[in-house]
Amino acid sequence: MSAQDTEVGGYRLIREIGRGGFGSVHLAEAPGGGGLAAVKLLHVAPDTDPRFARMFADEVDAARRISPFCVAQILDADPHADQPWIASEYIEGRTLAEEIRADGPRTGADLQRLAVSTATALTAIHRAGIVHRDLKPQNIMMAPDGPRVIDFGIARAFEETARFTATAKIGTLHYMAPERLDDAPHLTPAIDVFAWGAVIVYAASGRHAFSGDRQTAVVKRILMDEPDCSGVPDELRDLVARCLAKDPEDRPSAHRVLNTLLGFSEDGPDVDTALNRGNTAATRVMATDADPLPPTRWETGKVTREDTASPSVPAGDSGAEEEEEAGPDRTATPSGPASPPYRFAGRLHHGVGELAEAMTADMDAAAEVFADADERAALAAWIIEDLGDTRIDRSLLRKPPKDPDHTALIFIAQARPDLPPVFEGEDMSLSRFREECENEALDPLDEPVDPDADPIEFMKILAAYECRDPEHGCAPRSGCAELRTLIEDVRSATSAFEDIRHPYRTWAQGSEHGKEEAFDLQVAEVMFARALLTPERWRRLVDEDRASLEKEWRSTLPPDPPHDATLPERVAHDLVVRLLCRVLRDLATRHTELNAKKTRLEEFVAARRKANEALSNEGVGVGFFLAAIVFGLVGWMRLAPGQEPRIGEATLAAIVALIVTVSATMIDSSAKAKAILKDVTDPYAHVKDPKEKLRRANQAIGSVIREIRKLDTARKKLPRRSRNT
Repeated sequence: MSAQDTEVGGYRLIREIGRGGFGSVHLAEAPGGGGLAAVKLLHVAPDTDPRFARMFADEVDAARRISPFCVAQILDADPHADQPWIASEYIEGRTLAEEIRADGPRTGADLQRLAVSTATALTAIHRAGIVHRDLKPQNIMMAPDGPRVIDFGIARAFEETARFTATAKIGTLHYMAPERLDDAPHLTPAIDVFAWGAVIVYAASGRHAFSGDRQTAVVKRILMDEPDCSGVPDELRDLVARCLAKDPEDRPSAHRVLNTLLGFSEDGPDVDTALNRGNTAATRVMATDADPLPPTRWETGKVTREDTASPSVPAGDSGAEEEEEAGPDRTATPSGPASPPYRFAGRLHHGVGELAEAMTADMDAAAEVFADADERAALAAWIIEDLGDTRIDRSLLRKPPKDPDHTALIFIAQARPDLPPVFEGEDMSLSRFREECENEALDPLDEPVDPDADPIEFMKILAAYECRDPEHGCAPRSGCAELRTLIEDVRSATSAFEDIRHPYRTWAQGSEHGKEEAFDLQVAEVMFARALLTPERWRRLVDEDRASLEKEWRSTLPPDPPHDATLPERVAHDLVVRLLCRVLRDLATRHTELNAKKTRLEEFVAARRKANEALSNEGVGVGFFLAAIVFGLVGWMRLAPGQEPRIGEATLAAIVALIVTVSATMIDSSAKAKAILKDVTDPYAHVKDPKEKLRRANQAIGSVIREIRKLDTARKKLPRRSRNT
């Protein structure tokens, strides 16, 4: 069974919603109108260890016995299919990791509820004889009725068959217990307890218990250092620290953790009692929260027409018909009684849908409502107490927003998904975004990036609006499936980029040419979105970058990925190529400049030496002339007898002759030297001594040659990737 098939075991696959090391996860429609389910198609090759199917079947049988509260219930599975699959309950909402990124760390009752719910889930999983092996924030769904643990029941079959243990461990490094890193022969439920402690640290502080810039640093800290539990509140810190003990024997069991959280001694109630009380306690904590708001759905775009007072009114709107019955200032609501209006932008509004439409027309005023604590409280009171409307995400109303504009947009999308997505007066539909990407002149790689922006979160907001593009074929009131696919592709491209860039970033850090930050790109997800929407334009930019390099440097670029690579993989690969092209262009330019400088210096040295030889000939001529004068004077002084020597006249004549000869020789030598040097540039014009000029020039040539060799070495050391890597 392949991921392209539309049906698996009677489950109709709708769309892919996730992908990982085990397989791909698909949103599916259960047989016989049984609602939605999550179906995972497993990556299993034909040569897989024959034990896999048996072990997988045993894990599934055990998982189906787990009580459904606090976990995603296993619905069905086929371990013996050509492509094994497992179906579980589909849970709407965000993962804990997404919640922390969006809303910050958990505190108070929120953190307590998370701790109790996840400890209850682990206790139930362990009682069924299963070790989760990959508990992490990404595998905890923040469902409307509380946290749920997902993605269990298959890990052991993967990890304990030879095909998988030979290549990698199952799990996420920051949540791996020390014994997993030490290749312990037998893994116990204690590894899940360790992961639970790490999850609570992350949930309470937004930081990992064992953090580090590199994997080796994280491994070292897990094995040797104490965890950072400073962000965990006092009432949980000691318990969490014990769960993070290096020795699994020093950790409490999940059952003991749950008993402690429930206020009992660790040896208190038995497992069944603890599970029942854990489920009750999680519900009670939710009900007695400091801000006693009922849980609400995250994907409010899925609210049905029956949730509204009138079937003719879009979901989220109280409707004009109700206003006619209740009068202009009060309206009937889903809860029945008439309610007062809410004033926004100088006008009274009688329903949430009507208010959302008004906010769309005045986004600045809408953002001010959510930015102001008093206005936000007034809006919350109107929606919750006056209207009794339970469809709006309560976190929008009770927490200070990180971005008031985005919060206003989320509110509108939840209240009136039928409205066109508009932000700051601009159409934000996917079709419009694609059109802008095709027509824009700016290279996405050169587009300024806001480090605080979260394009994925923004696209998720826009995906909640009803799709208005008939070419997408999106179902009514289900948002834009094409945009959700784009979000997943952007995530896949970002993940692939992280893997592909690693060897090049390592190379750049060792190149000694100031390029260590070249591959530390703060990946702009909006750039990947633009590239995925307009792949042909993106490919042209890649080809232009390749063509900008000389053949010698271009040959070092990695080849194109294999033909069966996905578009996100290709986009990620192309980004690495483009970044590498920019680095190599700089290095090639520097290489050319250095070679030109070396040539100029060598030409100057050769010319300077010839000029020095010409000047040295001047001394030789003067020497011969002086010798001739001396011999002439001696001869003159030996005149015939009786003649008086005229020494004064002879000396004067000799001096004049000497001056004339020396001057003539110097003039001639200088002229020759200047003629030799006229075609070269003197880089040391301020230096008078010709020998010093030569010394400095030779020293500079040596330095340039060393730099050129470094560049040649850097090019030779560039990682070589094959088409299959």
